[in-house]
Amino acid sequence: MKPSRWILIAALACGGFGIGVSEFLVMGLLPQIATDLLPELMRSHRDAALAATGGLASAYALGVVVGIFMTPLLVRRMSERHALMVCAGSMLLWTLLTAFAPTLAFAIVLRFLSALTHASFIGVGAMAVAHLMGSNSYGRGSAIVHGGLALANLAGVPALTALGSVVDWRTILGACTLFFAAPFAALIAIDVPDRGHAAVAKSTARIRRRSLLLVLGAAVVSAAGGFAIVTYVAPVTLWARGGDAWLSAAIAMLAFGIGMNIGNFVAGLVADRAAGLAFGGAIFAGAAGAALLVVPGIGGVGAGLGVLLIGVLLGGQGPAGQVLYLRELARFPRLASSLPSGTGNMGSFVGALVGAGLLAGFGPAAVPVGAIALLGAGLLIFVIYARVARR
Repeated sequence: MKPSRWILIAALACGGFGIGVSEFLVMGLLPQIATDLLPELMRSHRDAALAATGGLASAYALGVVVGIFMTPLLVRRMSERHALMVCAGSMLLWTLLTAFAPTLAFAIVLRFLSALTHASFIGVGAMAVAHLMGSNSYGRGSAIVHGGLALANLAGVPALTALGSVVDWRTILGACTLFFAAPFAALIAIDVPDRGHAAVAKSTARIRRRSLLLVLGAAVVSAAGGFAIVTYVAPVTLWARGGDAWLSAAIAMLAFGIGMNIGNFVAGLVADRAAGLAFGGAIFAGAAGAALLVVPGIGGVGAGLGVLLIGVLLGGQGPAGQVLYLRELARFPRLASSLPSGTGNMGSFVGALVGAGLLAGFGPAAVPVGAIALLGAGLLIFVIYARVARR
């Protein structure tokens, strides 16, 4: 393969890295953002202020969900190259403007706008990587682009979360736009072999609506369970760690990043052969992680392991979901390839709301309990999907 294609693959993974940093960094910096944008409420009712600031995560997730349907319509006549340029440029612009938001309301709107092209960038980028590599291994292509996102949670988010204690959150978020500038510049210089439209034209596969709805439901509900914990990782780990003060929010996000990389790597290897096994295994890992966080005062190691397993859940669902959705929506590959990010962020939206309600109403101990309920429901729906799909 030509060196220029490897450069473009690396740039697309860099875009995934930027998405991961800008999305999950907000969760790690909730206390700093709340202190800046809601100073009075932060002093009088800390949990309520954190729950309100969690609206940034909810708005981003909602933007991704809206973008699943809106963005493919806007870029449907574009080549993969031009579609990716539009997606990267949009995320660069709106993320930069978020760093200058004067109020929480403005920041929430800008986070919504910056998320509209998230799913299409990941989805079309995964297809482009598969085409650049000269294969139809979409699970591996998804793993590479999602790998950038997973690596962000291993390296970028923990480091920048820790940096947030000494550097203003606006500066950190503004610097994240450099990761979107890399794929934008690479796409200007390097072309992408576009096979997406040919695949649509040749496909005559029937859409199985019942099985599609079931797998979408399983993905959204289980992701909601994971994000209920991750969105409020700081107060949850503070409660669960007991006296082990060494488990800070930054270290917890590092554990989450390790888990995401493990889940993404394993699912990327397995998904093209056994997507169902990879998807169900990811949900089971998340349920085990939430169960650890329910134990009061489990300690730093137990709490860190619980967050790591939540990372395995959210990292593994991307590549496995990519293959499952392409099977169910073979006639619409661009829409199908955007669904892993879309369902994940719909889960983030639901999970953030559920977590906010539990945190504000019952305290941090209730958040992992709600997560277990969601993950159990997601696993049950997926078992039903597997039986329906087998028939």
